[in-house]
Amino acid sequence: MSKIQEVIKQLFAEGPIGIYFMAFLIPLNPKLLGIATVIIIVEQLIRSPKIDKGYLKTQLSWRNPGIWLLFFYLMHVVGLINTVNMGFANMDLGMKATMGIFPVFFLFYKTVVNWNFFVKSFITGAFISIALNLLFSIEYYTEIGHFYALTGEYLSHFMHRGYWAVYMVLAYFFLLKLAISSRTRKSFTWNLIGASVMLIFVIISGAKIGIIMAFFVSAWGLFKLSNRFASKKILLLFILGLVVVISAVVYVTPGMDKRMSSMVTVLNKPIESYDKEEVESTSARVMVWDSSKELIRENFWFGVGTGDVKDELTQRNIEKGYSGVAEKRLNCHNQFLNSHIALGVFGSLFLFLSLAMNFLKLRPDTLRSWRLGIITILFIALLPESMMETQAGIIPYAFLISFLPSFQPKESL
Repeated sequence: MSKIQEVIKQLFAEGPIGIYFMAFLIPLNPKLLGIATVIIIVEQLIRSPKIDKGYLKTQLSWRNPGIWLLFFYLMHVVGLINTVNMGFANMDLGMKATMGIFPVFFLFYKTVVNWNFFVKSFITGAFISIALNLLFSIEYYTEIGHFYALTGEYLSHFMHRGYWAVYMVLAYFFLLKLAISSRTRKSFTWNLIGASVMLIFVIISGAKIGIIMAFFVSAWGLFKLSNRFASKKILLLFILGLVVVISAVVYVTPGMDKRMSSMVTVLNKPIESYDKEEVESTSARVMVWDSSKELIRENFWFGVGTGDVKDELTQRNIEKGYSGVAEKRLNCHNQFLNSHIALGVFGSLFLFLSLAMNFLKLRPDTLRSWRLGIITILFIALLPESMMETQAGIIPYAFLISFLPSFQPKESL
């Protein structure tokens, strides 16, 4: 207990409380992320409001991902020029304000963060999220008496399961990294157990993007972990045990095998054969992507305007006979397509550069593999989801893209 009290005392003395709180909340509850944003800013202004001009000069570089994220947000302001639906545009600007706030904040202020504590804050939030979601699902299960109440969309109560699965994959990646770098057998074992639990819940969530990303993270993790096992037999037994557990989870989870196999089937069928009135997740994506490509060709340079993207996409879906997705007013389910339709080529380009610049930072960096792993996961998630169109994705993306290349690691806590 004295150790915990010492950590809490040091945390309040040194901070940054807001940044650790943000890491804790990202996988847990998006509704509280605005509060974490305010805490980050207010805490900095209380602790050290003075701007370091030397640091500011180093951040004013085309290699800084935060600069491109700021440009991406400013494109939303420029997009007001040719917008008709100003109501949606103003709402969109307000909702995405952190894309302007965080790049400017981390441009002016250098935060000193204990990376290990940051990672463990995120992992703790992820496990508490699993526990709370499972608790709510068990309550629902007692009402209906069917196992599907504990799986899929019924398991994610605080955000869309696609978003939740992405953050679970991040926590899974963190746990594997901790296992790889563990110096004791006890730490190695517990991190590996934690990673296995995280993987199971990614699968139970039924989110296709989460399952696909978890597969590739698992392949990377097994390759890196192979040297940690005393013998190849133990490694093979571990892999076999993991496969058996995952297979059992898939078997007992209602519709899981059909969900993945139907995705492959749908992708191999011509779009003309789709049921245009049905809103199945994979076919719906293919249809909105088809409409999106047409709108991009017609509005390549300047887009349709910040506030008109959803209206124009819905209208095009109606014209093409995609009545199911039109009725649901689905977005593009690809952030790059969504941004290109709204803002034109520079919108999608600035978004791409805000992520790609992380791979060009060549200065010595002991945490480079951590940063690149996070950015890679965030980038892949943008391809089948418009992650930056709701609060559950906007604030985490704005925070991580701006924070990761700018903070200075420390060893305390």
